[in-house]
Amino acid sequence: MDKIKNIDINKYRNNIRLLAVFLIACVAFSIPFGYEYSKKINVLIFILWLFIVRIEDIKFILKNKVLIVLFLFILSHYTTLFLSEDISGAIYEIRHFWRYIFIPIIMYITIINKGDMKYIISAFIISMFINEIISYLIYFDLYQTEFSKTRQFPVGFINHIQYSVLVAFSAILILYQAKGMKNGIVKYIYVLFFITMTTNLVISSGRTGYVIFFASLVILLFVYYKFTWKNFLQILIFPTVVFFIGYKFNAGVQARVEASFKAIDKIGKEQNYNTSLGTRIAYYPLAYDMVSQKENSFVFGVGMGDIKSELVESIKRTGLIKNSYLQTQHVHSSYLTAYLNAGILGFSLLILLFYYLFSLEFKNKEYSFIKYLFLLNFSIGIVPDILLTQKIMMVYFSIFIALILAQQKVELEK
Repeated sequence: MDKIKNIDINKYRNNIRLLAVFLIACVAFSIPFGYEYSKKINVLIFILWLFIVRIEDIKFILKNKVLIVLFLFILSHYTTLFLSEDISGAIYEIRHFWRYIFIPIIMYITIINKGDMKYIISAFIISMFINEIISYLIYFDLYQTEFSKTRQFPVGFINHIQYSVLVAFSAILILYQAKGMKNGIVKYIYVLFFITMTTNLVISSGRTGYVIFFASLVILLFVYYKFTWKNFLQILIFPTVVFFIGYKFNAGVQARVEASFKAIDKIGKEQNYNTSLGTRIAYYPLAYDMVSQKENSFVFGVGMGDIKSELVESIKRTGLIKNSYLQTQHVHSSYLTAYLNAGILGFSLLILLFYYLFSLEFKNKEYSFIKYLFLLNFSIGIVPDILLTQKIMMVYFSIFIALILAQQKVELEK
């Protein structure tokens, strides 16, 4: 009788787990559509997670270096509250780290097993394919979303910079998967998808995505792959040709790329930071000015939640940025934000987090590639933008970090 009860309980638990896996796949699918969907789905996942979490899962969580460092990174933001004037705002921002990154990762790695990861990744790729179609329809004035009506870029639901980061990741992943395809027809479909995705990256006009795309390709070519002329042509030349063709047929993209070079020239010759790229560069001397003030600290930063007000004062003092349109409310870099919010401790823990993630070794080649690709995509992407504190990118981060750690769990169990 006891054996029958145990079998029923295990079957019941597995059915709940499979439902939770489906919901995680829904979260992955929802990423390019905005963070609001994942917020609601995660509530359901949390309820299911309470029924299936095991002692073994808790042990893995408690001794996992990546999760410990991530926990300490979030915790480090509390240490500078004594510097903060807007404490309630600071606590509100810290809460997002728990809600959109740490708790979801804990849930996902508890739920995900060996055979589940491919479905979650496929859900994300399918979603990107749908968003790519929508992007082309917007570009050719055949369709509009409520979001695209108020934007100058052909993206349906999220900021064009965020979208370009997702496209850069998806395009390279598809190219890698196409290399391993044995079915010729499927392989050609993947190659075609890669071409259209790369072109979509061009027309979305997210320069952050451009940088991530080519930086990731170059690093993967010389670090991950064995260097051969065949790999060189497939991994670097082929995407470059596709990108160049897309660039040539889009005057708006040409203008943005040329503007980047002009911005650098203005900084060098005139010390003029009043451009989109110039502003991003200006935030580094502005950050130095901010921590130089007596109420702030080179060690502890400016305090969580005070970056906006301190930035306004620093711009007034230095006069580096004169165009009020470019005086944004953040410093366009997650690394710089981590330092200003949580000081040297927060910045160091963020670097240590990426170090531990990069140092994970997998026997499975596909997931090893996904690990390197995602970490390059994200660690490069947070140099020119605040992806780590944007809710939709937090969801993206939590899904793929969970997949990386789930693969680690699978290989450790073997």
